[in-house]
Amino acid sequence: MGSVINQIDIPSFGSFSGLEWKKSVKDSGKTVQNFKRLNILYGRNYSGKTTLSRIFRSLETRKLPLNYAGSSFAMTGDKGAVTHTGLPTHNYDVRVYNRDFVTDNLSFLVNQEIGGVIKTFAIVGEQNKEIDDAIAAIEAKLGSVEGKAGLRFDLESKKKDRDTTKSAHTTASSGLEEKLRLHASDKIKKNRQYGTAVYNISHIKNDIASTKRPGFVALTTEEQAAKLTLLKQEALPDITGTLAVTLKLESLTATAEPLLSKTITPTKAIEELLKDSALQLWVKQGMGHHREKRDTCAFCRQDLPHDIWQVLDEHFSKESGDLETALDAAITSVTDEIATIAGLNTFTGTQFYADERTAFESRSKALSQALAVYKKDLEVLKKSLETRKNNLFQPVSLNAPWYNAKEIEKHVDDINALIIKSNGKTTTLEKDKTTARDALRLADVFAFVEAITYDKELGRIATLKTGADTASTACTDAEKVIREAEGEVQALRAKQKDERKGAERVNSLLNNFFGHDGIKLEARDDADKVTVKFEITRDGKAAYNLSEGECSLIAFCYFMARLEDPESKGKDLIIYIDDPISSLDGNHIFFMFSLIESLIAKPKKNPDGSNSYGYKQLFISTHNLDFLKYLKKLSLPPEKNHGGNQHFIIERNGGTSAISLMPSYLKEYITEFNYLFHQIYKCRDAEYVKISHEPFYSFGNNLRKFLEAFLFYKYPHHDNQNDGLERMKKFFGDDDMAVTLINRLNNELSHLESIFDRSMKPVEIPEIPKLANYVLDKIYEKDPHQYNSLVKSIGAPERVS
Repeated sequence: MGSVINQIDIPSFGSFSGLEWKKSVKDSGKTVQNFKRLNILYGRNYSGKTTLSRIFRSLETRKLPLNYAGSSFAMTGDKGAVTHTGLPTHNYDVRVYNRDFVTDNLSFLVNQEIGGVIKTFAIVGEQNKEIDDAIAAIEAKLGSVEGKAGLRFDLESKKKDRDTTKSAHTTASSGLEEKLRLHASDKIKKNRQYGTAVYNISHIKNDIASTKRPGFVALTTEEQAAKLTLLKQEALPDITGTLAVTLKLESLTATAEPLLSKTITPTKAIEELLKDSALQLWVKQGMGHHREKRDTCAFCRQDLPHDIWQVLDEHFSKESGDLETALDAAITSVTDEIATIAGLNTFTGTQFYADERTAFESRSKALSQALAVYKKDLEVLKKSLETRKNNLFQPVSLNAPWYNAKEIEKHVDDINALIIKSNGKTTTLEKDKTTARDALRLADVFAFVEAITYDKELGRIATLKTGADTASTACTDAEKVIREAEGEVQALRAKQKDERKGAERVNSLLNNFFGHDGIKLEARDDADKVTVKFEITRDGKAAYNLSEGECSLIAFCYFMARLEDPESKGKDLIIYIDDPISSLDGNHIFFMFSLIESLIAKPKKNPDGSNSYGYKQLFISTHNLDFLKYLKKLSLPPEKNHGGNQHFIIERNGGTSAISLMPSYLKEYITEFNYLFHQIYKCRDAEYVKISHEPFYSFGNNLRKFLEAFLFYKYPHHDNQNDGLERMKKFFGDDDMAVTLINRLNNELSHLESIFDRSMKPVEIPEIPKLANYVLDKIYEKDPHQYNSLVKSIGAPERVS
C-alpha cells in the first residue's frame, strides 16, 4: 500500500506533552495498535483534536505553525520517519482540513468585513484531444528508466557513464596527488638536510615545475656529497694577514760573488801553508791562542821563535783578514735566510672552508716544493762561502741557481687569493647553504618524478579528464533536453488548467445542498485581467452575513474541490479532516458525511473488478456524536489488503492531551449515555486517579448529564417546573448522602466543565468515589438488570449481590 503514517510520539506540541504511542495506544490484550488506513478520532471540545491536526498540517506546509516554535514530534510510517526538524524534506503527501486551512485559504469566511474574496485555485479542465496527443507524444519521447526506453532511460546510462568516467579520473588524479603528498611529507618535509619545516603538495608541484625548466641539470652523486659537506660547515673566523715571501738570494749572491772570486796573495807567503789550507786554518786559529798568552807552543812544548809573529803577520795580511770578516757576515746572512724560509707559511688548512681548503693544501705543498729548491740554492751559496773562508787565497766559482722566483710568486698570490675567497665565504655561507639545500631537494624531486613516470601519468589523467568532461557535458545536455520537454508538457498542461473550473466544482458541490438559487462561488477577472478571483455570492450578489453553518459548508466544499487540483489529483494522499461539524443541524451533518463518503471513502471499481480507494490514508476527527454515528456507515477498506480501519479517542487529562483506542461501547453503540456511565464508573475507586485524572475532573458535569438522561427515561412525565431536582429526590430519597449529592450537583461540581484551567483540582477529590459508589449502588438497588446491562456495555464485570 505504501505512504501511510503508523505511529506518532509527541514530546511537546500544544496540549500534548510526553505522549509515547507504544505506552498509550494498546488494546485490552496490551498489544500496541497503529493508525490504519481509515482512522476515526473522537474527542470532546478542547481535548486536543485540532492540535493533532496541526501536526499533520505541518507535514503539508512543511513548517511548524506560528506560535509552535520549540515544539517536537516524531512520526513513523512506510516512507520513513518525520520529525519536527525534517519537515522540509519528508516523502508524504498530506492534505488537511482544519481551521488553519480555512484561515489560510478562506480568510473572508473568518472575517466577513474584508469583502467576499477567497483564494483561487485551478483544476484540470475539459480534455483537449490535440493537447493530450501532444503531451502523450512528448511523454513517449521522454520514456522512463523502468520502461528502459526514451530520453530518461538514455540519461540514466549517460549518468552511469559520467559517474564511471568521473570516478576513473578522480581515482587516477587523487592517486597521483597522494603519491606527491606522501613524498612531500615523508621524504622531503622530514629530511632536515632540505631544511624546510613547511612543505606540502603545492610546494612539490612548484619544484616539479622547476625541474622541467630549460637548463635544469640534476646534481651528480659527487656534487651531492659536496653539497652535504657544505651543509655541515659551521662559519669560520676570518683569516687575518696575508702571505708575503721576499726572496733575498739574488742580493745575497750579488754580495757573495765578489767575495768568492776575489784574488788575494799573502805578503810573504809561507809556502807550506799555501799548499795546505787545513794547516793554514789550524795555524790561523792557533795564533789567537798563543799571541801574548804563552811563549811555548801548546802543541809541541817547544819555545816559540822570536820572530814568529812577524813571519805569520806577513803571511796573514790585513786584506785576507778583511775578506774573512766579509765572508763571515755573508755566511750569517745566508744562514738567516735559510732559517726564515721554514717559517714563511704559517697558515693551515683548518682555517679555510672545505672547497678552499683543498686548493690551499695543494698550493701550500707546491710552494713548499718550490721553496725547497730555493733553500738548496741558498745552501749551495753558503757552502761556497764556507769553502772560500777555509781557503782565503783560493777563489771559488758559483753555479747558476735552480729556483723559479715567478713560480713561487704565483703560489703566494694564489694562497692570498684563497684567503680572500674563504673570508668572503663567511658572509655568503647561509645563502650558499640555502642554494645547496634547494639543489639537493630538486635532485630528490627530479629522481622521484622519474621513478613514478610522472609525465606519463599526467598524460593518462588528462585523457581521463577529457573523457569525464565529454560524458558530463553529454549528461548535462541530455538533462537540458529532458527539462525542456518537461517544460513543454507543463506548458501544455497549463493550457488545460482552468481556475473557473475550480469555482464550478465548488458550486456543483454547494448546489447539492443549497439548490440553484443558493450560495455560489463566482470566478471573476481581477483588475489586472490576467488573474481570476473567487467571490461568494447569494442570488448573484456579493454575500455577507453568512451563518456559521454556511461558512462551514462553503469551506468544506472548497476543500473537497481542492483535492482535484493538479497538485493533488492522482497522488497518494493522506487526508486529514478535523471536526468539519461546528454548529450544524442534522441536514448539514448528513451532507458533510455524504461528501466524504461519495468523494473520498467510497471505493472505485477497477476494470478487473477489484476496488481502488481515493486516498492512501484517511483521518476524520469529531466532537459530535451524531456525526460519529454517520461515520460508522462510511465504506471501510477491508483489513486484509487495504489496511483496515481503527477508532481512537482523544482525551484531556488535566492539562495534557492523550490518544488511546476508543472504548468498544462508544465505537459500537455511539451513545453518550454509555460513555457518561463509564466515566462515573471509573470514579468509584480513588486509586484510578493515578491512571487518569479526566473522569475526576469532569465528574460533576458527567454525573449531571447522565442523571438527566437516566432519570428522564425513568420518570418521563413531571408537572413541576424544577422537574430535574424532583426526579433526583424521587430516585435517591432523602438520606444524608442524597442531600450532599444534590447540593454538590447544584453547586460547584456542575461548573467544573467551564473552568478552562483543567489542571486545577476540584475540591475534595476523595469525596468523588463516595458519591460515585452511592449513585452506582442506588441504580443497582432500584434495577439490577439495567445496572448489569450498563456495566456489560462498558466491558466491566456484572455485579452479583
